[in-house]
Amino acid sequence: DAAHELRTPVAILQTRVETLLDGPARSRILADASRVAVLAEQLLDLQRLGGQKAPLVPLNLVDLCRSVVADMAPLAISQGYEISFEPEEEPILALVDNASLQRALMNIVQNAIEHGGNRGAITVKVGANRVIEISDEGHGIPEEDREAVFDVFHRLGPKDRGTGLGLSLVLEIVRYHGGEISINDSPSGGAAFRISL
Repeated sequence: DAAHELRTPVAILQTRVETLLDGPARSRILADASRVAVLAEQLLDLQRLGGQKAPLVPLNLVDLCRSVVADMAPLAISQGYEISFEPEEEPILALVDNASLQRALMNIVQNAIEHGGNRGAITVKVGANRVIEISDEGHGIPEEDREAVFDVFHRLGPKDRGTGLGLSLVLEIVRYHGGEISINDSPSGGAAFRISL
């Protein structure tokens, strides 16, 4: 209930901040408000995953991923990134729960924004084989940490601003879809999250 109640004031806060003049303070406040919004959604996701699960229905992954990129683009751009979307073909159908898979993808893009070094490109690709890949040009994730980042409350560094909930939720959502997730190096050496449905 508390997480649900947080959604409206956070949305109002984000809208008010967006009306301010451009500048570094505006970008920092928008990033902070976005983290609070993501935390509220993560708490709701935890509750949903522990309760009644939504049925999986046939949906176009291209439309779903395009929507995530459109929603996250303003934040990514304001934090210094380019963001691109590369579908292999259209449509690409899969059995999914739209809301939870969107949240999983948004969590991964949010991670790229948080840890990508505020430079370079974030790329979302959708393959005809129902593989979604989200990559960045940051510092990447060390190979020895690639499994641990999916543990609840695990953070790569003690000063990380995240809660350690996002990637554990991503893993649960992917498993609910009967899929697999892995982390590799992107061509630039950043992180590449690969979801196979």
